[in-house]
Amino acid sequence: MSAKARGWRRCGCYVWRARKPTAFIGLPFIGRHFAYVGETSSRWHRDQQHLAKVWADLDVKVYPLWCPFPHVRWVRKSMEWIYIKTLFPVYNVQHNGTNPRRITPATATGQRAMRNNGMRVAFGRAVARFALGFTVLAGVAYSLCTYHS
Repeated sequence: MSAKARGWRRCGCYVWRARKPTAFIGLPFIGRHFAYVGETSSRWHRDQQHLAKVWADLDVKVYPLWCPFPHVRWVRKSMEWIYIKTLFPVYNVQHNGTNPRRITPATATGQRAMRNNGMRVAFGRAVARFALGFTVLAGVAYSLCTYHS
């Protein structure tokens, strides 16, 4: 599909959203996250580069981001910095050292190897998360019921 057919400009800023590698339930807001934010002067070439990344198998979708003057390089770089600081993408390396959810390239490579071997999610961790969530919800429901009585 050509870049023009997708309604994209040739240059500008973009964001890749991907399925979380350890998501137990793939709900739209819970099971997906901002994977990568970038800028480019050639979307087609940049798309080809990103499709070779270790996170490219996570059902990725790419979206254009607003950029006031996309043909001016320093404007694209400035907007990329702003988007990285506000969207907290997990696979960005530059400008992303303070992101607590950041996934390092070594960790991403390890997660990709696990996915290639057929291990999607640690079952014990998923059960523990579900049990913890159910316990918290039950506690909140109980406290609301006893508060109004």
